Amino acid sequence: MSTTPIRRLAAILIADIAGYSGLMERDEQGTHERLARLRAEVTDPAIAQHHGRFVRSKGDDLLVEFASAVEALSCAILIQRLMADCNGAVPREARMQWRIGINLGDILVDGNDIAGDGVNVAARLQAMAEPGGIALSAAVREQVRQVTGVQLVDAGEHRFKNISRPIRVYRVGMDGGGASALPERVRNAWSRWRGTTLVALFALAAAGLWAGIDWSAREPPRQSLAVLPFKADDKAAATAAALAETATNTLGQMLNGNVASPSAAARAAELAHEPERLGRRLQVRYLLEVEVGVAGDEVRLNARLVSSAGGRQLWASTLSARRQSGETVPLEVIGQLVNRVVVEVRRAELAHPRLGPPDPLDLVLRAFTLMPSTETTEQLRDVRRLFEQALELEPERVDALAGVAMVLAYESERVATVEEGGLLLQRASDLSLRAIGIGAQNAEAWRARAVVLQMQEHWSAAELAIDRALAINPFGSEAQGQRGSLLVSTGRSEEALVAIEKAIRLNPDSEAVGVHLNLRCRALLYLARYAAAIESCTRATAFAPDWPDYMLLAAAYALNGEPGLAAQAREELLRREPRFTVTWFREKSRAPHPRTFEQREKTLVAGLRKAGVPER
Repeated sequence: MSTTPIRRLAAILIADIAGYSGLMERDEQGTHERLARLRAEVTDPAIAQHHGRFVRSKGDDLLVEFASAVEALSCAILIQRLMADCNGAVPREARMQWRIGINLGDILVDGNDIAGDGVNVAARLQAMAEPGGIALSAAVREQVRQVTGVQLVDAGEHRFKNISRPIRVYRVGMDGGGASALPERVRNAWSRWRGTTLVALFALAAAGLWAGIDWSAREPPRQSLAVLPFKADDKAAATAAALAETATNTLGQMLNGNVASPSAAARAAELAHEPERLGRRLQVRYLLEVEVGVAGDEVRLNARLVSSAGGRQLWASTLSARRQSGETVPLEVIGQLVNRVVVEVRRAELAHPRLGPPDPLDLVLRAFTLMPSTETTEQLRDVRRLFEQALELEPERVDALAGVAMVLAYESERVATVEEGGLLLQRASDLSLRAIGIGAQNAEAWRARAVVLQMQEHWSAAELAIDRALAINPFGSEAQGQRGSLLVSTGRSEEALVAIEKAIRLNPDSEAVGVHLNLRCRALLYLARYAAAIESCTRATAFAPDWPDYMLLAAAYALNGEPGLAAQAREELLRREPRFTVTWFREKSRAPHPRTFEQREKTLVAGLRKAGVPER
């Protein structure tokens, strides 16, 4: 005889083994036996301890009802911590990891079964949880504030199939480690369940007898990195130590301080060797491994960047450079290393799956990635909007302030009137001053200040600003390129070539290489080295070609006695910038530094006329 369903409020926990079908396909019998053992020794005892009621299970999933949201969350935390340690010695492809979703809501109780909206939401939350993770609804969050050692991360509102209203989702991280981080009733549970072998081992871990197990499940900070001790033979040991110290300090500055030193990594590595455990212990997302070899003045690095989440290799390369006179370690080999690591970390961060809208770091990284390849004013404005969105979320963010200042300065060269350009430059100046006021030791803030001062033709002040940026971070390739730009603008093209070529060597894979090659082309043109200028400009067009590249090419081809190619470059110049004439260019350009005026007239302007560019 059927009974009438009743309604009640309950905390619903739904769990499912991630990738269970694949595990069964690879080892059906072994997978079935391992799951049965884990159920008997881990999940079922934890659920009973927290007064949960099994509703049903289809093997690799669980539906459990709790009278309390606190009990449901405490149970889920205990299960995930036990499972994390249980999986420590298991190959990644064979690990069993629960995804757990918890909701607090109204349910329909029909005999032993339950249904209703509260169950449906819990099922959607379970699907959103990461393997080994827990996802909660906002209703649960309001009830579990008293659970200590738990970090709740807002993952934003989400819409789910067959649920009309948006659901705000929270992801769970557990702070601290060991048994002390667990509620007292959980610690007391160890003695009740240590009759089984597996739980006895977990009890030893919780008691601290397995030193080195890091029970933390917190999400490591964004862009966090550990520099492992550089490996080397006795001959290269001193060089390796100096390289490691310099790389750590520089990466700390470039990645906003989230860098663990080799000494910290060495202490952690004594207790945890595989990337996942080492990453958890140091609370970092990435690990940098380097082997150093020295042969005479040449220093060679075999470098490898690894994700601590599973040990996946993100980048590996062999870098080498010769020590210059007076150098303990070659500036260029460190520059190549730190710049490439920063590029790869930023790429990994942008690719890292995240719930909800982009945060300020996402916006800033996207903007800096796009900036060197902008070809139009509208693209520049798109980049500026990204920086401005970051500032709306975090008004004192130094890299976003510096980014807006630089984009406004570049935009000031593209507007129709001098007055409009002046207004943009004034805003850029205000923002760059604000950036260095907040981040006086931030190299990007000083680079932005140098860009603005150069556009304002405050040459000496711009030189002081870029020197300050390079004093903070001598390995900054874009700051070296900016120094080259300033030297070209002040008539010192020979010096400029040194700075520009160093910028390229410091970071040959940078998105800004095309910009550096354009600057190199201009410097060579002013030095009347036309063939070399053509080679540099042609290489620049392989990156993000814009009309200034073809302006320089038209002049260089004409002055090098190649009228056919000069005509082709002229036509591409006029196609990309239909307003271009010699007069328009001279009027549009700011008054050059006195030392560059004669250079520009004798080379660039004369070459444009010889290439057949219209006078008016």
